[in-house]
Amino acid sequence: MLPKIAKELMKERRFPAWRICEYIVPESGFKYNLCFYAEFPVNAYSPTNMHYCIMDTDGGKAIIRAIKGQCIKPDGVLAELRQVHLYTYHFLEQYNKRFINNDALSHDEIACIFSCRNKIITPTRMNEKVNKNYKKHGEFNSHIYEVRDGVCFARTAFEKAEDEHSNLIPGDEGSLLVIYTTFMNKDDMCDEQLQGIDEEQQILFESIREIYHK
Repeated sequence: MLPKIAKELMKERRFPAWRICEYIVPESGFKYNLCFYAEFPVNAYSPTNMHYCIMDTDGGKAIIRAIKGQCIKPDGVLAELRQVHLYTYHFLEQYNKRFINNDALSHDEIACIFSCRNKIITPTRMNEKVNKNYKKHGEFNSHIYEVRDGVCFARTAFEKAEDEHSNLIPGDEGSLLVIYTTFMNKDDMCDEQLQGIDEEQQILFESIREIYHK
């Protein structure tokens, strides 16, 4: 598939350019989009590729990605943390409005562009500079998620890893669900919010540095 997609992208005259291929899993009926994105002509030879699952929710369609993430345990050790990231169509519309600004794009195209451009996701703690009311939203709603194109606000839920007797499974940190609700372009954020993000990032980087220098 990739050689064919690359040939098509190499013929494009305007960039960025992309292709979306639909795939349905025969056994489950789950629908996936396979996305290929070339930001510049030179990228057409080897486009960025991502995939995600499309599902129906009470609020309309949403896209889902399973991600292998990491968390810092209380003892300072890095551990693997399974994550499921769900992007609502409202979130995608906000991303288009505040970053791409192209009303001609379909939701699938917006999802393709966002997924391929923002492969690296950095969780950053909230503080009162970022959102004065963040403490009202509970323990698992205390982070934002930074990406290449801006800042994502989200709701989260955590599920512990338990066996059939409700005992914790040793060595399994559980699973994190992240529901992305709003996208902000950093150009639209005030200086105090950006300062708050920088402060929390510095704390995170210092924690990671300590882990790797033990």
